[in-house]
Amino acid sequence: MAYFFHYRYSMENICRETEKQKREKKVLERHDQLHRLFTKNRLSFEMERKRIIDEFFQDIKDEELKKKLRQLQATWDKSMKNASSEHNRFVLAKKMFWDHFHENWNPAINELDSLLKEINPPSLNNK
Repeated sequence: MAYFFHYRYSMENICRETEKQKREKKVLERHDQLHRLFTKNRLSFEMERKRIIDEFFQDIKDEELKKKLRQLQATWDKSMKNASSEHNRFVLAKKMFWDHFHENWNPAINELDSLLKEINPPSLNNK
């Protein structure tokens, strides 16, 4: 019985690894294709990029989440379009990341921390 479990577990790992390798290969091929488009034909690249993004949004079932993500994408696209150089795009991307962190993630993390402390308050011995 233990051998069968070990064999089955090993086969599942092998299958999982094989699937992972297939996904990685597919993603790298897609990246290479997009890179070639970007360097040879920016308009085609932009059309493909927008198609991929729309495909992603179509898979989202929650309409409210879809709306928020589309707004975020529109903000990103507008900011990147108005950037005049690679350096400016980098600075804008960094600013958008940290703004989002401070406005969304950090408050959510602090709220979760407060809730956890209410459930299990730290005792004097744990400090």
